[in-house]
Amino acid sequence: MTTDAAPSGWGSTLEKELEMIAMAHGTWNKRQAKLSSNNREIKAIIQGLRSFAKTLKNSRVQSLAIRSDNSIAVFDIKKWRASTSLIKEIKQVHQTIEKLGIQIQITHLPGVRNEIA
Repeated sequence: MTTDAAPSGWGSTLEKELEMIAMAHGTWNKRQAKLSSNNREIKAIIQGLRSFAKTLKNSRVQSLAIRSDNSIAVFDIKKWRASTSLIKEIKQVHQTIEKLGIQIQITHLPGVRNEIA
């Protein structure tokens, strides 16, 4: 799964064996648009997981690679550590993957290579 967040909204793609199988996107409300880029990126990951939940369950996915161009978001999710303003979102990521019954491997994808989401 590849995600990206911008001040206007978020996008996420789900790939299987290098082929895109699903895409989701949305816009932020006024309050969300004012959040930090780190916060928006973590929310984009949550939105992507939720958007693809049915597909992941039906496909019996056990492990999911997540790619994000925000290195802080990647670090925070990997280490379960974040500033007070982000810890709620980090918990939501982990609760969502637990609910889906999957493991994740999250990696940083430099922005210039993040063209899909």
